[in-house]
Amino acid sequence: MKFKSFALTVFSVCAAVACGTQAARAASLSVVADQLNNPRNLDFAPDGSIYLTESGAGGDGKDGRCIASPSAQYIPLCAGSNGTLVKIAKDGTKTNVISNLTSIALVPSGEQAAGPADFKFDSKGNAYLLTGLAGNPNQRDTVLQSPDLGKLYKVDLKTGSLTTLADFANYEAKYNPDGTDLISNPYAFAIKGDNAYVVDGGGNSIYSVALDGSGIKNVAAIPQKRISPDQLQFPTLPEGTTDPTGGAAPPPGYTIAPNGLPVSNQSVPTGIVVAPDGSLTLSEYTYFPYPENEARIFKVDPDTLQTQVLADGFTQLTGVTYDSDGNLYALQHINQSEWKGIQQGGVITGDISGSIIKIAKDGTRQTIWSGNGLEAASGLFFGPDGDLYTSNRTRLVAGERGGQLIKIDPRSSGGATKVPEPASVIAVLATAALGAKAMKRKRQEQVLAKVETI
Repeated sequence: MKFKSFALTVFSVCAAVACGTQAARAASLSVVADQLNNPRNLDFAPDGSIYLTESGAGGDGKDGRCIASPSAQYIPLCAGSNGTLVKIAKDGTKTNVISNLTSIALVPSGEQAAGPADFKFDSKGNAYLLTGLAGNPNQRDTVLQSPDLGKLYKVDLKTGSLTTLADFANYEAKYNPDGTDLISNPYAFAIKGDNAYVVDGGGNSIYSVALDGSGIKNVAAIPQKRISPDQLQFPTLPEGTTDPTGGAAPPPGYTIAPNGLPVSNQSVPTGIVVAPDGSLTLSEYTYFPYPENEARIFKVDPDTLQTQVLADGFTQLTGVTYDSDGNLYALQHINQSEWKGIQQGGVITGDISGSIIKIAKDGTRQTIWSGNGLEAASGLFFGPDGDLYTSNRTRLVAGERGGQLIKIDPRSSGGATKVPEPASVIAVLATAALGAKAMKRKRQEQVLAKVETI
């Protein structure tokens, strides 16, 4: 898939209504941390600090540790040792917990990195780290010389040591669950009980993994959504291009569009969360050319990993989460097909604004934030303060337009396409605040005893 340091706050005005009711509160987007290299997913510790994965900036390719990117017109992805697990304190102070993890990224931009991808605590305070790959798993140990990619680990936060629980790259190379081309890119995971549920955006699959060390328990491919190539919108090819594939046969499962570009039809799962009813909720990004309004949200049975479509009509989703009232929130990475905003190789040429959409229990949708600083974001999480947290500019490296961790207040009206009546807002705020505090307090009590010994 596909800025200078500052603290940004965006306000929108909501007019007060008659009869003494209060106006809905103005919304805000705040930068929690910046100057991050391809920030990804995160979790919260009981002390309120945040453990965040940075996929890094890759290498320069001088050591030959490069493979062709399967999603960026075969631009080289080169390996470096700058992936990080970082701890962000309440005051924004950043501390590297584990450094020098493998990162691969496009050369020379450092865009679209794969490396440290997600981090989670379980209810006992044990820590886990997921690493991505974004390439052919058969080249991981040989060409890239990076056997730490494409795995789920149990982490000792005192020593930084990693214990392998599952090797998804190796599983993809051996069994290819979705039956298409060999690509593995573990992207995110959720923990339920004694199992982790991992989505592989390269292998287009979901895995269940036992946290006791007994390995992968189950795997299922995410169903494809086939759209006729003549109904898809593609970027314009350079003048004079007659066969962009160079005459190569398409990989398994691909079709060829009228302009000669290969179309994979693959799902590309990205986000996953445990739903209030105990099922799993999974988001998808969709395949090139990333058709708008075609991404889906799935309900997944945690025992069988069978899926059913929960909602449809989104664009390039990269995260899902629930509030304490059971409302679902979905994160659109970019609101239009990514090739309209970012050229292959990481050059930003257009609008890369994303959005957060609330899906109520009755199916009603409301865009609670769009643009206004939210750009190419990934991962969506409720914090203990009731705010939504997401990694912003997740495909960019530190510098003038580097990655960020931001938070947005979902209880207010700013950025929304539909504003509830103020009285309703007050009721929702009261209920959500009580529920969120109770749920978080219970989880923190479970985790605190273990984490304090780390």
